[in-house]
Amino acid sequence: MMGSKINKALHKWLSLLVGLQLIIWLVTGLYFNLMDHHLANGHEFRAHSHKKNSSLELELFPVSQISAPEPEQVKLLWLFTHPYYHFIYEMGAHSYQKKEAELFDAITGKPFSLSESEAKNLARDSYSGPGRIVEVKLLQPPFDEYVSQQNPMWQVTIEDKNNTTIYLDDTTGQVLRHVNDDSRLKTLMMKLHFMDYGNSGGFNHWLIILFAFATLLLSVTGVTWLVEQYKNGMLNIPFANKRRVIGVTFVNSNTECDIDVNSHETVLDGLNRAHIYLPSACGGGGTCGKCMFKTVGYLPITAAESEQISNDKITKGYRLACQHKMKELQTIEVETSQRITQHELVVTATRFITPFIKEIRFRPKSNETLQFKAGAYMEFDIPAGKSHSLPDDLPAKFEHHWKNIKQSSFNHQGAVRHYSLVNFDQETDELVFNVRWQVECGGERAGIGSVYLGSLQVGESVTARGPFSDFFAKEQSVESGVEPVGDSLQRIFIGGGSGLAPLRSIIFEQLEKYSYQGQMTLVYGARTEDDLLYKTSFEQLEKKYTNFRYLPTLSSPTEKWSGRKGYVQHVLSELLAEYAHLEDKEFYLCGPMAMMVEVERDLLKLGVSDEQIFKDSFNR
Repeated sequence: MMGSKINKALHKWLSLLVGLQLIIWLVTGLYFNLMDHHLANGHEFRAHSHKKNSSLELELFPVSQISAPEPEQVKLLWLFTHPYYHFIYEMGAHSYQKKEAELFDAITGKPFSLSESEAKNLARDSYSGPGRIVEVKLLQPPFDEYVSQQNPMWQVTIEDKNNTTIYLDDTTGQVLRHVNDDSRLKTLMMKLHFMDYGNSGGFNHWLIILFAFATLLLSVTGVTWLVEQYKNGMLNIPFANKRRVIGVTFVNSNTECDIDVNSHETVLDGLNRAHIYLPSACGGGGTCGKCMFKTVGYLPITAAESEQISNDKITKGYRLACQHKMKELQTIEVETSQRITQHELVVTATRFITPFIKEIRFRPKSNETLQFKAGAYMEFDIPAGKSHSLPDDLPAKFEHHWKNIKQSSFNHQGAVRHYSLVNFDQETDELVFNVRWQVECGGERAGIGSVYLGSLQVGESVTARGPFSDFFAKEQSVESGVEPVGDSLQRIFIGGGSGLAPLRSIIFEQLEKYSYQGQMTLVYGARTEDDLLYKTSFEQLEKKYTNFRYLPTLSSPTEKWSGRKGYVQHVLSELLAEYAHLEDKEFYLCGPMAMMVEVERDLLKLGVSDEQIFKDSFNR
């Protein structure tokens, strides 16, 4: 299973790498097809004017009498109508490769070196534009704008609209190239097209070779993944939409029904089409572990299931609906209601209770009273539209937290978002939610769901489904209204930020509705005093019930804060040190994913079993 997980992760990262480079190739290829070659080669103001004066009758100095090492080659060239011998001692196959050469006056036989003023005049002769020369320099390699050139060059800078620069051979004064903004863009596109990110000046480099191996590895991991899918019975080509009937047992209500499904679709999709909704926070990606069902008979165990479901539940027949096809099943059991009702919820109140968290209260437009287990959540439809990144009703006391956040508007498509209920069903006739306003950060735009719901005004409505219950206090008897067993069981709740919502719901339900007698402890983490949710109500609850402890901790408190400081992980470690045994305790986690992962890891190291840990995914 571990090898399969590594193979999939490697395939996904390689897909991202290769996909990005393919996009770059498409963009640069399109540029090469559409570009103006004359401009892209820097020839906008290029002129070819200086030539030798062949009309003069001159007596040339004998080459054999020039005092110099014997050259490999001698050429006669003209500069400003004057002849010169070009002695070449060493030269590569290409003009840009390293060479050794010098000039001699063909009339006097004396050595000649190009001066700055002469280089300037040669550059001016090759330039037909309106600009003026502002700088002339003799440069040594390497060169940013002519990477492959290995010989010294004269650089002549022109002040014009296209930022022209002229490069000349330091020995002969030959104009090697004109470089301007058009040619610089072409050079950039060539660099991207040939993956020359190391600035080698060519395409035969180690990075493109490495990319070729990465593409090969992408193919290998892809084929390996396909073979694994085939072995698990999840790979098929549906030549026809074969229908079949599946028996569904609803455990919560002890009822059954038959549904007609397409045998080639996933269990999750098939149930959704039959209006039987399993919870799913990842949209069927196999990463949230919420869409569990139970079946009899053998079903292969996928890598996602090994990671998301405990071994005990796997042994009992639990699987993830997003990981299997309907054709694999005859009957299934689901822990959900037979009918998921859609509601139109009307806003009754909305207010910021921390600098970035809004408490929004709804009431069903039908005035129906919804029954649900504490810890439940609802699925909200967010319509497509235009939203603004900053709220209009921010209290003055919180404004300093938003001073560095800029106002902006953005268009967004429709979406679905999940939010946990803060209250339990008999606490109020309203549905209360905490919505954290996701601000723009690190190039990421503001959150679609939080900005939309946070901008709703009293009287406006939104469509929602649920409530869904997959995170709740165990061993609870809703029918009798009492806890049949486990009064001595200790429950520890660990939360952070707006992850407090389902924990608050469960805690208040257990104490206020079921008069739970076991010890209950809430370890809650926030940044500052302003970020503490429901501090007063939890302090009042602690005074009212001797079996409840409230342990808030702040990671960035002010000097006035006299309570616990640091992260919830540290406070939890101190708390667990008080206990001699951990096997009689349950742990309920909800908050930022990094916090939950670290807490769960620490608990498992201490010997706490998977069955004692209950998590509510914070990424709905």
